[in-house]
Amino acid sequence: MYSQEQNSPTVLLVTNDFPPRIGGIQSYLRDYISFLDPERTIVFASTQDADQAREWDSTVPYTVVRYPHSVMLPTPDVQRTMRTLIRDYGVDTVWFGAAAPLGLLGKAARAAGAKRVVATTHGHEVGWSMIPGARHILGLIGKHADAITYIAQYTQTRFKRAFEAYRDPSHSLEWVWMPSGVDTQTFHPASQQTVGRVRAEFGLAEGVPLIVCSSRLVPRKGQDSLIRALQHIPDAHVIIVGEGRYRDALEALAKPVADRVHFTGKVSLDCLVDVLGAADIYAMPARTRGWGLDVEGLGIVYLEAQACGVPVVVGSSGGAPETVVPDSAVVVDGQDISMLIDVLSELIADPTRRAAMGKAGRKHVENTWTWQNMASIVRDVMRIPGAENA
Repeated sequence: MYSQEQNSPTVLLVTNDFPPRIGGIQSYLRDYISFLDPERTIVFASTQDADQAREWDSTVPYTVVRYPHSVMLPTPDVQRTMRTLIRDYGVDTVWFGAAAPLGLLGKAARAAGAKRVVATTHGHEVGWSMIPGARHILGLIGKHADAITYIAQYTQTRFKRAFEAYRDPSHSLEWVWMPSGVDTQTFHPASQQTVGRVRAEFGLAEGVPLIVCSSRLVPRKGQDSLIRALQHIPDAHVIIVGEGRYRDALEALAKPVADRVHFTGKVSLDCLVDVLGAADIYAMPARTRGWGLDVEGLGIVYLEAQACGVPVVVGSSGGAPETVVPDSAVVVDGQDISMLIDVLSELIADPTRRAAMGKAGRKHVENTWTWQNMASIVRDVMRIPGAENA
């Protein structure tokens, strides 16, 4: 995906979250780093499994240096290795893949010769900003960063003041919108043949309404609300894709409608795309929990569903509503079961509206959320100001 540009900076990514470990931040960084010049990119990452890490590192075109432990903290030994890498590779930009807590090394990175410090946020910093000690850490990170990236306007609004608390007023902090993108070649509307095959695999007769939810099974995502709503929507089926600590509780809750709730567990990417494409509606009624500490940062799953041409029901938590446009989705209060029942019932009864919403969602993702659109963002944020004139 990388396309060579003159005067591209040498970038050092410092992160605990990197493949082969699986997770959302890991995938985010893996995808974004593919748009940087591999000959000018170095990754300094922790090690969960040495053999797996060695195998992964041998397959990528950029340099990966592993810290020999499972977690990196802003300790003297981590700082020492980072400073050595900056000097040995002539690093221009240091990029902290998750701002907290490694972003505390920003001052040391600059002292070692880095010209630019970038810290990326993912949403959990909202919680940090609400706790005095953690809020102080965000302020120190922001003090020594040149740019902070954010995934949603909601998250930026919540933690902006914390990151800027100790800034010199004469030097403004750059704020850069840099959410996950969507591969619209992978996530695409399903053929009628695929729709028929998926429905047959789940024993669904033609015309039976199908609602899909794909996500980790945790309370914030609202799968329980979906199951409760289903008890008041005759004939509809729900496919719940994903794994998590909440599965046993959800299966117990689903017993009264067990014949209409299908738990798939973790599935392959190809299977996920097929199941999404077969849905009449995608619904994840996410809700904020824990007095605002547990909030949906963005919700890439809403974008994946829209890319598949499926109408979406979005929970109002955090940045989730920012993934949709009015023509492609309905935003609901994930705590309001009656509202969820009404919205799902209305959409089930109106196939013409669903079709129009699906087309609008696909167009929305193609216009704004493709990885091609995101590539220019990451290249711009890593670039040294004035380097284009060097």
